[in-house]
Amino acid sequence: MLTVMASTGGSSGAGQPGPKALAFYLPQFHPIPENDEWWGKGFTEWTNVTRARPLFPGHYQPHVPGELGYYDLRVPEVREAQAELAAAHGISGFVYYHYWFHGKPLLERPFDEVLASGSPDFPFALCWANEEWTRNWDAQTGQVLMPQEFSDEDDLAHIRWLAKAFSDDRYIKIDGRPLMLIYRPGQLPDPKRTAEIWRAEAQRLGFPDLYLCWVESRGQPTGGPEAFGLDATVGFMPPTSPRIYAPMEAFRDHRVVDYRTAFEAELDRTPPPWKRFPSVMVGWDNTARRQHGATIFAGATPEAYERWLRSTVDALSGVPEEENYLFLLAWNEWAEGNHLEPDQRYGRAFLEATRAVLLDPSDHRRGRPGELLQGSSEDTSDGAQRTKYDYIYPFEHESAVAHAAGLVRDLALGNQRKVVDLGAGTAVISYALRDADLAYHGLEIHPVAVDLMHEAGISATQCDLTDNGAVLSVLDELGDIGALMMLDVVEHLVQPQQLLAALSSWSLKHDEPTLVVSVPNATHFDLGLGMMCGRWTPTERGLLDSTHLRFFSETTLTRLFERSGWQVVARNDFSTLRTDQYDPDLNDALPAELVGALHVLSETYNPNAAVQQFIWALKPFPVSAPPTSFLQAVGDLEADGVPGSQADESPALRNYLSSVGLVASETNRRAAKHLRSGLAWRSKRALTRLLNKSPRLTAASKKARGWLR
Repeated sequence: MLTVMASTGGSSGAGQPGPKALAFYLPQFHPIPENDEWWGKGFTEWTNVTRARPLFPGHYQPHVPGELGYYDLRVPEVREAQAELAAAHGISGFVYYHYWFHGKPLLERPFDEVLASGSPDFPFALCWANEEWTRNWDAQTGQVLMPQEFSDEDDLAHIRWLAKAFSDDRYIKIDGRPLMLIYRPGQLPDPKRTAEIWRAEAQRLGFPDLYLCWVESRGQPTGGPEAFGLDATVGFMPPTSPRIYAPMEAFRDHRVVDYRTAFEAELDRTPPPWKRFPSVMVGWDNTARRQHGATIFAGATPEAYERWLRSTVDALSGVPEEENYLFLLAWNEWAEGNHLEPDQRYGRAFLEATRAVLLDPSDHRRGRPGELLQGSSEDTSDGAQRTKYDYIYPFEHESAVAHAAGLVRDLALGNQRKVVDLGAGTAVISYALRDADLAYHGLEIHPVAVDLMHEAGISATQCDLTDNGAVLSVLDELGDIGALMMLDVVEHLVQPQQLLAALSSWSLKHDEPTLVVSVPNATHFDLGLGMMCGRWTPTERGLLDSTHLRFFSETTLTRLFERSGWQVVARNDFSTLRTDQYDPDLNDALPAELVGALHVLSETYNPNAAVQQFIWALKPFPVSAPPTSFLQAVGDLEADGVPGSQADESPALRNYLSSVGLVASETNRRAAKHLRSGLAWRSKRALTRLLNKSPRLTAASKKARGWLR
């Protein structure tokens, strides 16, 4: 039986208790008669989740659950598994959403069974979701499904029901006071009166008092929580950050905003003069619920979430233990793209990030290649100074490296053969491969990088990739190779076709290991927009890394590989609307409509306009005459007969039609708005003439004349 005490928490320093993290928990994952009536038989939150589709390049939808599957919260084993996962990763309790409509509860079964059974033995609190229920999800916002009716009598009945939960030993209390959240206190007719009734009855029932919190779902209370009879506020979503894809706003009024900018702004907010519990949002993308007017926080990765969580925990180092809580949004808000529960894209990455902050704060992701190495000394054992190595960066789950790791895992998992990384750097990818139990060996020319890999316990050999004989010699020595990798390598070689042809010939003689490559896309929209405006500025890293010697489109890259003896068998391209070459000043200076039109034009002729890195898996095949020069490898040779050298127009045509649809819909929307305005004006004029001719004013005509005024 799982047992977690409510006082558990992380550690912000040696011997110092850290904040206790409480995760909001949605009980919507089981059918109820009301939802059957309103939305169709068998409706649950999963119904919305499975309908979601990506709306733009790189948009992560749908969110598909991982190890817990499409569960039903009526099953006790599911609730137990959820609590075990949460506890194992440093979460101290759940905050169950509680629905009460003038004496009628909804979605109450999961919590009622937790209360009655005593299982899971995991701390909890309640948050009263006191809004009325409307048909927001299908844009019929005017229809109220379940109204709220507030009264003193209902407040009294409600607190007596709540007292049953407060009496449970698992219920979270602050100084003996049950913690109770109200989602939208501003909708109560008199929040202070409700608080007075609740406190008086709770004290009559034997509780010292209540600890009542205003949830900042619609902002902070004017004058602070005490003005409304409450004790504190609880942070919720951060204020929306700068929009990163303005053209989407013309398409169903969706907003795409930046997750990192949002949490940085949240961290920079001046603390209010009252007690406020901070919150950290896992992500947000409610397109599964809203066909119109959704908000999408792009860039919500495990790494970004971990940085937000860590900064929040650090800021709470001086808070007294009894009130040292923070809130996590959310445990299982799947239809809002806001869940700590594992999914098929990230697995447990968000949970592992939570654990790293809350349970292992002094051991920050230790042993992950590329992160611990950042602080490595540059002095050798004999006191000599080593040349600095600058290409050290962390593994990120949403990145080109991670996409490449996914291809390698899919192709090499279970064969117990080595994965050899040509141009390994400091072996950042080895972290993901190690988690998949794949043996790894890195080849790298830079001696400091090789030393750093050895210090981290990573198998590596110093090797110059421009020396084909040396590369093949190392491969022969390693033997039994299941996959080769060249991540961000091809663009650094003057004559990449020479190495690729040599590897193809070698691979054909050694069980044909797959080659996985990552190559920057020189035709990304950000680069095109910059070039069109005369901007081409090399940088230390990224798409215009100053060490890049070659630049590729999909066509030229395909020619390079096919003419060198490699054919593509799988792809896992990394797409993003914003690369390191995104220029906010340039985008802000141009009208959003113009940028949108350029996106349409780009996507019409270039299906890879949003691809930042081509991530391909290739198999070797024999070629009679490998190219002897780079131009022969990538040039548009007349009648070369290379498969795929001619552009396939079908994807471009489909993208074009889709893009025209976006433009046409906006044109039609504006035209319809103008037409409605004109019709309304004509209707008023015609009605005025009719009423003026009428010899007698009826009650209806009086109302009409009032409307006309």
